[in-house]
Amino acid sequence: MIFWERTATKKASRNEDSQPMENRGWEKAIFAQKLPDEFTNKVMLALEEVEIEPAQSISAPSKSSVRIEANDTSIAAQIQRSRMAKRAWRLKVLGASAAAILLAGSTLLYTQPTLAEMVRSLFAKDAYVDQGMQQAQQSGFVQISGASAVDQGYVLKVNEVIADSTRLIIGIDVYDAKGNVQNGEIDHATADFNLFSIEKGNVRDVSYERRTGGNQTTNRIEFDFMRPVLSNKLQLNVQIKNLRLYGDKLNEDASAITIKGDWSLVVGADLAKAKEHTLLTPIHQLYETPSGIQIHMQGASRTPSGGSLEFTTKLTSEAAGRAVDGQSGFHKLKFHLEDEQGSWLGGNDEFEIGRRSELERWSGVTQWFYHFNHFAYDKEKIRFVLDSYVIRERSEESVTFDPAVTSAEHPAIFEGSGDKLLLEGLRIGPDPNNPKSDQILALIPFGGTITNNIAEDTWKAVDENGKEYSIHVGGGIATDRYGAHSLGDVRFVVDGLKQMPKQLTLKRTIVSRQYMDADWSFDIPQTGTKGVIPE
Repeated sequence: MIFWERTATKKASRNEDSQPMENRGWEKAIFAQKLPDEFTNKVMLALEEVEIEPAQSISAPSKSSVRIEANDTSIAAQIQRSRMAKRAWRLKVLGASAAAILLAGSTLLYTQPTLAEMVRSLFAKDAYVDQGMQQAQQSGFVQISGASAVDQGYVLKVNEVIADSTRLIIGIDVYDAKGNVQNGEIDHATADFNLFSIEKGNVRDVSYERRTGGNQTTNRIEFDFMRPVLSNKLQLNVQIKNLRLYGDKLNEDASAITIKGDWSLVVGADLAKAKEHTLLTPIHQLYETPSGIQIHMQGASRTPSGGSLEFTTKLTSEAAGRAVDGQSGFHKLKFHLEDEQGSWLGGNDEFEIGRRSELERWSGVTQWFYHFNHFAYDKEKIRFVLDSYVIRERSEESVTFDPAVTSAEHPAIFEGSGDKLLLEGLRIGPDPNNPKSDQILALIPFGGTITNNIAEDTWKAVDENGKEYSIHVGGGIATDRYGAHSLGDVRFVVDGLKQMPKQLTLKRTIVSRQYMDADWSFDIPQTGTKGVIPE
């Protein structure tokens, strides 16, 4: 009965260029965890005698709801009436301008919610609760905020805040003028979120990735920081312009009423206590891959709600000579974490929403920061294993063939950088996936074996007259957990080619070269010092 919508919105500092986004899903692998059933059962039993105020109804619930006896008014039955469904989301890149900012609009207390508050909470039965959130709640790191705003007869209130050096999580509830909780959803596409760190009067923008979710009544918003925040205070300025009110927010077919207004919230977060309970662990492991990436593993941290891993990379002079853009050329590592028994905990492609990296242009060093929702390396042995790495390189690989005599039985062979493609000729005609379309496509179906993700490469075709055509890859490419790629039903799509040429040359000009020659792993130390800055 939970839903968790993964919107990835990178909010860049006004002093930073935005970075490209990549896919990730770490907590989906191992770190997404609801409250244990034993804890939930105790809460439900305790709540049986608590009178709960029902949500204001906007429309009749969907008939597809789970059937419950009409006379069953227990809290467990009330929660069971909620159903899981996805909510719409949109990406929005937000800018910030810092002025003189004072913490205002909220009073922060460290506390755990009462049982009655747990029903409308980040930790409610029908809410998404990852393991880091659960640990923060059990250890008393939930701050209660009094931030609120009123417009159009509706009150938006921030009840709970979780914050440390790696992320900030807030829950926003909607109430009517009489104080009745509403099944309200914030329109994130029209909302503004500006986040600042404050230290001794100095105010700085904080870059983040935003994800949204929640339950029937609570809007959960998570801000994952692109770099660790070292200050004692955070301030989040929120401006909400549209609300959607539902009879049943978890029913995707339920009708909604849109309320336009202007709700401005100022939410403060105190990081001082979290800093005192953060473990900082220097690692200082060095490794140079056989094909040219120098890696300096700097350290790990375990925070109240998760943790992080930080390292730097730099191309060797030889690798920089092959790379597009030289010393500042794109490169990345593919690694995974495993436990003491060698069992897989997760890989960086699984939890990576965005490439959390920052290039220092003078030295050519790239700083990497990975955030985890659970990283208890001080309580269990965790091993870092490097699987492979990618360097984006220039290429002059090509093959020339006669389309009239090339077929699946007599393919033209493109070979280079660990890839071997069997080209099965050229077909020009209507889109096979949309026969009713008037669009004419030029397709080169192929099979073979690949080491690299060829869809990330730059391709072009040249006919016998020297005319060039851009190319993209269509179809499926599978990637296993260790980064190995394989081909499905794939083809090259030659843009703009309308007539069968007498000769065609396929060229790859840029390859995202994946190297599988790394042999490096180490155990993350289980000791460290308290705080967010090394002693």
